[in-house]
Amino acid sequence: MNRNNIYSFLIMLALLLTSSNIFAQITLRGKVSDKSNKESLIGSNVVVKGTTKGTTTDIDGNFELEVDSLPVTLVATFVGYGKKEKKVESQGVDIDFDMEVAVFAGQEVVVSASRVSETIMESAISIQKMNAKEIRESASGDFYQGLGDLQGVDVTSASMGFKVISTRGFNTTSPIRSVQLIDGMDNQAPGLNFPVGNLLGASELDLEKVELISGAASALYGPSAMQGVISMSTKSPYVYKGLSAMVKGGSQDLLVGQFRYANTLDKKDKLALKITFAHQQATDWTADDSVANRYGDIEVEDLNLSSIVTQAQFDETLTQEERDDYVALNNYLGLVSPGAVPGKIDIQAPGYMEEDLADYGTRSTKIGAGLYYKLYDSLELSYEYKYGNGTAIYQGTNRYSINSIRFHQHKLELKGKNFFLRGYTTIENAGDSYDIVFTGINISKANISDYVSEYLSSYFDSIGGLKLYSNGFNDEVSEEKVTQAHSYAKANAEQQWYAVGSSKFDSTRKAILNNANLQKGSKFVDASSLQHVEAQYNFDMISFADIIAGANFRRYDPNSYGTIFEDTLVNVGDTLADGQPDIKAEFVDIEVMEYGGYVQLSKRILKDRLKLSGSIRVDKSQNYDAQLSPRLSAVYTYNNHNFRISGQSAFRPPTLQNQYLLIDLGPIILNGNLNGSGNLSKDGSAVPFYTLESAQDFKAMYDSTDANGNYIGSIQPQLLETIEIDPIKPERLTLFEVGYKGIIGKGLYMDVMAYYSIYKNFIGDIRVALPDGSAVAGEESGQDAIMTGAMQPYQIPTNAKQSVISYGASAGFNYYFGKGLMAKFNYTYAVLDTSGLTDDIIPGFNTPRNKLNIGLVGTRIWREFGFAINYKWVEKFRWESKFGDGDIPSYNLLDIQLNYHFTDLFSTLRIGASNLLENKHIEAYGAPKVGRIFYVSWAFHFDDF
Repeated sequence: MNRNNIYSFLIMLALLLTSSNIFAQITLRGKVSDKSNKESLIGSNVVVKGTTKGTTTDIDGNFELEVDSLPVTLVATFVGYGKKEKKVESQGVDIDFDMEVAVFAGQEVVVSASRVSETIMESAISIQKMNAKEIRESASGDFYQGLGDLQGVDVTSASMGFKVISTRGFNTTSPIRSVQLIDGMDNQAPGLNFPVGNLLGASELDLEKVELISGAASALYGPSAMQGVISMSTKSPYVYKGLSAMVKGGSQDLLVGQFRYANTLDKKDKLALKITFAHQQATDWTADDSVANRYGDIEVEDLNLSSIVTQAQFDETLTQEERDDYVALNNYLGLVSPGAVPGKIDIQAPGYMEEDLADYGTRSTKIGAGLYYKLYDSLELSYEYKYGNGTAIYQGTNRYSINSIRFHQHKLELKGKNFFLRGYTTIENAGDSYDIVFTGINISKANISDYVSEYLSSYFDSIGGLKLYSNGFNDEVSEEKVTQAHSYAKANAEQQWYAVGSSKFDSTRKAILNNANLQKGSKFVDASSLQHVEAQYNFDMISFADIIAGANFRRYDPNSYGTIFEDTLVNVGDTLADGQPDIKAEFVDIEVMEYGGYVQLSKRILKDRLKLSGSIRVDKSQNYDAQLSPRLSAVYTYNNHNFRISGQSAFRPPTLQNQYLLIDLGPIILNGNLNGSGNLSKDGSAVPFYTLESAQDFKAMYDSTDANGNYIGSIQPQLLETIEIDPIKPERLTLFEVGYKGIIGKGLYMDVMAYYSIYKNFIGDIRVALPDGSAVAGEESGQDAIMTGAMQPYQIPTNAKQSVISYGASAGFNYYFGKGLMAKFNYTYAVLDTSGLTDDIIPGFNTPRNKLNIGLVGTRIWREFGFAINYKWVEKFRWESKFGDGDIPSYNLLDIQLNYHFTDLFSTLRIGASNLLENKHIEAYGAPKVGRIFYVSWAFHFDDF
């Protein structure tokens, strides 16, 4: 569907619903104050319930709000205080709100859990929330990192600029099993199929709240919501008006600047504008593991120097005189001194550390603009544009420099009291991104010719050089001299490796970064996009039960110009002089369509104490069968105690790379698996493979020699393992969960839960060998092909055969002492049942068995002074991934923030440190050591601007 048609449809629908407002305006006035000390609460929000119509209080805590008619219900909120409502039935009466400090976490309202408003305690699933105050005053100084202080939530730092949120185990640096939304828009990179952290997300100044669902959520959020949903909501320009700005500086060259302006543009407060800007830059942490982060330390075995010397006499790039010299040299080596032939050598490149190859200057720029128009108080039409540009280190199969990656998002939305209709598009450009590992590999490969040239030059100089030539190549070289010559040549050749910072290193690196062919370069090309339309309706006119229904459509348009996907050149001859594809030429077009719909029904019985809910969602991709995601839940409420139980399923479709990947690395080809073995046959029929390991073992046995070089090989066909690969299928999850949320006494809020998960069809990679030509694996022709090395290795994604069980529990406690002081504690337990697991396809659990957080938060404990402290302990755990495997040592962190609000200056000063004790640690194998950051920030807000 053309996105222009989508936007036109939304505009037409808005116009059909528009009518003139003929009612006179009624002005309501009042004040919002702290109940305990009667101080005015400046900047409190007062809105008409069920609408976005609202205002904020002035410096004296007063507000003024116009409505069309009475009665209405006004809702007053202020961060760190409980929500208050008042019904207004007549005008001319002051409407005053006395707000109470320290709202219980469980009494806050969320929408993400069931797509309708409910308190956290009423929710049937695990959901937590950070409000605007908690976002600003996160102890670490970074709200995204602060999500890791919530129970059951893990944050993995692939770099300072790329953090990944995970829940319920199977943590990864590529969050393919969770969904991240910003104002309802999926924040994923279309070509990667996962969000790039908060590199291109929402800014702190514009965030109103973050809601985080742990565990399966496909029943309402569809594909990939297997292990959680992060839903960020930004501030409405009708409710949060004025000018805000913030500057922050700190260690690691940290510099942050943010700006937000929002206001209505007409007297009736119908048309509103919002503009946001945020920029952050810093020097990244260093990934300096001598094994994991050294790239290009390649080995060349049995390089035949004698063959190179022999072939040089036929090299047309040499002059005739030079070729004649090589003829004489080869005659000498063959007839006079055969012991002086250079023979074969092994070359071991030293490689380069990541910090010598990568851009460690992490940067992020986010720009947003929106226009909003109220057709009625409860009906709003809006257009939003978001732009992001970022640089950071991302870790997947390799480590990548996501360099100047760019995103454009356009959204058009119509939303009312009981429905929404939105359409948006995300356009991605990978910019100057590159694979750091292949940068190191290809610098070393480019260097080998210089190494060999110097080796041969030094070798022949050492055994006689010009003397051999002047004597007519008549002197035989002794064995001792040959040995000395090899030592001399190796020592000189080792000096030829390009030194970091040298002109040869810099020029070679530059050429590699601009070449997308991974056999010679490392550039990452991706200009993919997606278009999405969705709608939801709440049937609030039905009294029997609460019913909502929704539907969505999505189109993926991957575009890599044949460098990542199968979108190769239609005419293979359309290349540039350097052999790279001409992007102006015609390429194979790939597109993927997805459709989905859901219905949820909720019913309260037993005097509203028991809430029963059921939902069903159906999703269909053009490449896969329809996927059903049902959910059933029950919540029993008794006073302030809530007991819940739920069962649901979720799924993750194979990523675009799982389906359409095509990268020729030379020694091996990475291939997608949309059609199974048929991907690699001419007619699409299934073909058998050998496992690569068994083919290599078979050939090694056939080629084997003893210690003296005597051939002792044998043919052992029983070593060959033949397999066929089925088309890749979606991953599936079945989840059962029980929990309790409640308030005990006057100050203790408790949230405890346990879950049991069953995973099927985990997606991983298998390496296979396909015999060349007409040879067939499993037949004698295939065996013969392997003996001669006539085979092509492939790496192909496939599904695990075994089901996997994981389970866990978490407990969170908040105690409110009063007068703005609150203590927090949460503990998380997670386990993978490894009994009987033998399938190598199953990904690493990558999750600590035990983890805890202890925190203390103070709000206005003395005048306008506040603070937040959090201590985290993480148990040692094993990390297993495509990049590498290793142990993650146990670590503990202490974060602290101190803040003071200057009322007369409309500003807040914050000083703090993340990892105050500088416990340097890694959070994934191959990731950098995370250290300490001190920071200072100053934020301003002016309502009347």
